[in-house]
Amino acid sequence: MHYSCEEPRRTRGRRPRSFAAALLPVVAGLAALGCTHTSVLERIPEVAEPPAGFDRGTDVAPDVAAPGACSAMGDQTLRSLQDRLAGQSFDLQAAWRRVEAADARARESGAYLMPRLDASLTGNDLTFPGSGIVNQFLLAGAAWDSSLAASFEIDLWGRLRNRELAALLDAEASVHDLRSLAISLSSGLAEVWFGVVAERELIALLESQQRTSERFLELTQLRFGQGLGPAQDIGRQREQLLSLRGQIELARGRLESLEFQLATLLGSAERQTPDDAPGLGSLLRTAQQPELGVPAALLERRPDLQAARWRVEAADRRAAAAVKEWLPSLSLSALVTGRALDVAQVLDDLVRQIGGTASQTLYGAGGRRARIDQAYAAAEESLYAYAQSLVNAVGEVQTALAVGRSSRELVANLEERLGEARRVLLLTSESYREGATDYLNVLTALLSQQGLEQALVDARRQQLASRLQLCRALGFAPGTSVERLAAGLAAAPETTTAGGAS
Repeated sequence: MHYSCEEPRRTRGRRPRSFAAALLPVVAGLAALGCTHTSVLERIPEVAEPPAGFDRGTDVAPDVAAPGACSAMGDQTLRSLQDRLAGQSFDLQAAWRRVEAADARARESGAYLMPRLDASLTGNDLTFPGSGIVNQFLLAGAAWDSSLAASFEIDLWGRLRNRELAALLDAEASVHDLRSLAISLSSGLAEVWFGVVAERELIALLESQQRTSERFLELTQLRFGQGLGPAQDIGRQREQLLSLRGQIELARGRLESLEFQLATLLGSAERQTPDDAPGLGSLLRTAQQPELGVPAALLERRPDLQAARWRVEAADRRAAAAVKEWLPSLSLSALVTGRALDVAQVLDDLVRQIGGTASQTLYGAGGRRARIDQAYAAAEESLYAYAQSLVNAVGEVQTALAVGRSSRELVANLEERLGEARRVLLLTSESYREGATDYLNVLTALLSQQGLEQALVDARRQQLASRLQLCRALGFAPGTSVERLAAGLAAAPETTTAGGAS
């Protein structure tokens, strides 16, 4: 069990009052010693420890510290989009309101540690039968009652203080939730923008390949007209040209879809089509591989992990408060009341009363035990949620490093193969013009080169995405900083239009 308090048993019969009065301090003392709280925080090292070491990862580009490498990722267009995200995202605005609500709940919990003052003024119209013996004061027909009550619960055992601490920790966790959401949305925005850049580059490549294929089609038609080539060469080249046109339409459809995704992230219903778009090669040169240092230390700065840790501590404080409910409560009160026939005289004759109250529930049908069980179960749940969040974070870093290594190797391999394919196509084309080979070899070489060019665009996009994934796994916003996003959010208007304009 997490606590050692036992529900008091009801006894049969009555004890002498003097004996009960003498026994009460002893019972209270034993209860104070017996109601101990076992913190779940002591178990964090058992269930939520990262592995002893991480794969640091290497890159051909010079390593840069993770914050600088991630904030420098992208281009000026991405940074402009990130600024718009901070001011226009409805998700961020909603998260900001959750922070405000959590802060208000913390202030409310803290208010119970302060005295409470209540005032009331009541007017009554009293009517009684004319016969019989009735107090003449009441026969006047009207009376005014006033009261001023002050009450204060002395937090002997820290029950109220633990509740306030839990609310404060929840408020702190909500701040980190906001930062985590900002990183997630920022990463999603960067990923979509990189996708837009990649699709535009692919479309430009396909259109260039289409022009090349059209020239090869003219060549086959010319040789067929000269009687140097069969008709099926023209059919093969036309089919290859039609295939490129189909790929262009698909790429345009994907680009349009990405531009609408961009609009959704920015809180707009209108398609976003930024004009300034660099190439993937330019983005890769600015997106250097972050120098990890000690990855386990970097993981500690992830907002989602910090939020999960704060929630463990908040649940632990609530469990401590639940245990303290076994102990007696002590409160002080002061009451001032007055009564008069005229409201102007209601404060003339006041009755003052000052007292204290000590209370202890002797039997609650197991309700307190159930609340304690519930509080400890919630604390255990938050502990395991934190442990799983840490495991997920470690896995995300390792996955990003593995994908980054494979994507770098793939890009290098494709670049080398593409160089060979271009030489093969050049030699095969010259042989075809000289009549030393048939067009099928030329078409095979052409398809190989064009396929490698398209694969290289996709591989560079994957390499860029892996670096983006690594920044996100380490808790950094790509192309900006969390602080910049938070500043933009704080400066944003409270309401925005459906089109995203303030």
